[in-house]
Amino acid sequence: MINKFAQNSEIKMLVEEKQINPSQFKRILSNKGIFSLVRNAEELSNQIYPFFFGSRDIQLMKELMQSSTSYEKSSIIKINPIDEYETLDEFIDTINEDIQQYRVKNLKYKIDDIHKDGDGNLHIRMTYNKKSKGKTELIKNQTRELNIKIEKRDKEKSLLVDIRQRDNSDLKEFDLFIKSLNRIDGESDLFNIEYLTLDKLSKENKIKFFDELIKYTYTNWRLEDIKGVDFKKDEADIDDEQEEVVSSDDLAGINSAIFKGSSIRDSGIVKKFEEQGFYFTSMKFKYSYNATVDSFIIDINFKGTDNIKIDIVKTYERDENDRDLITVLPVSEQEEIILAFQEASYNVYNKLINSQKK
Repeated sequence: MINKFAQNSEIKMLVEEKQINPSQFKRILSNKGIFSLVRNAEELSNQIYPFFFGSRDIQLMKELMQSSTSYEKSSIIKINPIDEYETLDEFIDTINEDIQQYRVKNLKYKIDDIHKDGDGNLHIRMTYNKKSKGKTELIKNQTRELNIKIEKRDKEKSLLVDIRQRDNSDLKEFDLFIKSLNRIDGESDLFNIEYLTLDKLSKENKIKFFDELIKYTYTNWRLEDIKGVDFKKDEADIDDEQEEVVSSDDLAGINSAIFKGSSIRDSGIVKKFEEQGFYFTSMKFKYSYNATVDSFIIDINFKGTDNIKIDIVKTYERDENDRDLITVLPVSEQEEIILAFQEASYNVYNKLINSQKK
C-alpha cells in the first residue's frame, strides 16, 4: 500500500540506477499508452522525469523491484529437540505453540501465517521491516518476507528447516528470530540449532563435498558447465578470511577434468589449491533440461554466512540461434529445482559427516 507521494526525482533515480529493470519499466509506460524507444537506463530516466505517476503505478514499481530478481534462494538448518518426544509430530506441535505465543506478543518479527500441511509439516510466513541507508524515500522502509518450512525426515530424530530468503541479511534476521523463539517461555531451550557448515568437514571433505555434487544425477536435468568457483584459504594459515574467485583459465582446467569423467581433485589446478591450503566455498553449476530448451545456473555456497545456501542465480531459454536468453522460470519449476538440490546437498553433506565419525 502506498500512503506517501513519490517525487519524480526519486523515480528517476530508481530507473537510472536500474533498481527497476528498464524493460520492466517500459511495460509500465506501454500500459499507459507510452512507447519508449530509448536504449539505456539513463536516457529512459531523463525521458520519464516529467511524467506523473499515481499510487497504482508506484505500487507496481515497488512490486517490480521485489520481483525483477525473482529467483528462489534458500538455506537449510536442522533443529534437534532437547527433551524426548514419542514422535516428531509432538515436537512440531510444541514449536507451533511457541510460535503462536510469539505471534501474540507482537514482537519485531510478524507471523503473517502459520499452518500445517497434510504431511504434518509446519509452514510459516514471517515478515519484518528493514530500513535501507542512503535509499530514496520510496524504498527506505522495506517489508521483507521469509517463508519457512519445518519438516520431518524419515528415520531422523531432528527436523529440517527450509528457509526462503532474498539475501544474507534475511538469513541473519531469521537466525535472531529462531533463537528468540527458542527461549520464548523464558525458561530452558526447546531445541538445539544445527548449522550445515564447511567448518564441520575435514580439509579433504571440503573439496569432496563439491566433487560429489558434480557427480550427482537428476532425472530432468544434465550438467552442462561449471560457471564459477569461489575459494578461501584455511583460517589456520592466514588471518585474512577474504574469499577469492577462480580465474577463467583455472575454471577451464576444472571443467576439463569434470567432463573427462575425472574427480575435480585430479585436476592440477585443484591439487595446487589444496597444497596451498585453499578450499572451495561456492560452486555455480549450469544445468540444461533434458526435455526442453530451458537451462539454469544454481549456486551452492557457504559465503556471507557459514550456513549452506542453495540459490538459483539465472534461468534461460535457448532461441532459434542457439543463444541463451534470460527468462524467469515459473515458481513451480524453481521450487522443483530448489528442492532437488537441497536434497542432494543434504545427502552429500550427511554422508561426509558420517564418514568422519568412523
